[in-house]
Amino acid sequence: MADILLDGLPVLDLLEIAPSTSVVAQLMQRDQSSISRIYRQVSGRLGLEFRKHSNGLYSAGSNQSLLKGLRLSSQWLRLHSEPIELRWLDSGSLNLESAAEHPALPAHLLQRCSDRQRVQQLLLERVLDCAVISRPDTPSELPEPLLEPLLEPLLEQPLLRCPSGLDVVVVRRDLAQQPAIAALITTLHQAYRQHALHNPQPD
Repeated sequence: MADILLDGLPVLDLLEIAPSTSVVAQLMQRDQSSISRIYRQVSGRLGLEFRKHSNGLYSAGSNQSLLKGLRLSSQWLRLHSEPIELRWLDSGSLNLESAAEHPALPAHLLQRCSDRQRVQQLLLERVLDCAVISRPDTPSELPEPLLEPLLEPLLEQPLLRCPSGLDVVVVRRDLAQQPAIAALITTLHQAYRQHALHNPQPD
């Protein structure tokens, strides 16, 4: 039986982020059958009814309070471990695909995710620690106030928006000053500046 907090919960979390046992197996460097076995064992032991639904997404159907407490503990361990295991998602608009261009950035889990509401939910549930969300394609000269309504749903949640270039870094407010996340945000700002210097906008 896998350790629930150290092995089992990460499998559940990653299945919610990337709803594919093969993708999670690659992320965790395990075989696909192990991932399936672990999530079923943990779900059964905790009574979570964790499964893949008709919409293609994984989630728990029972014992949400128990899962919430475990995820709080798991996030604390991730952000205070050595090395820190920051779990973040990049929407891809900065073209961070080349890690060599930004060696100070920790590896992100996914490069593309267009479902903004889903990302917000994963942040609120502490499945993700941080996310870089693309704003819709708009001219760079569009005034900032006109972009605000596009991000209005974020303002209704306990999330903090940290503008960076044309993207927004989103974190839980209670984690904004956490050293690992603060360092990531600073590095992202630097990456945006570097990207802007090497990719000037045409006149």
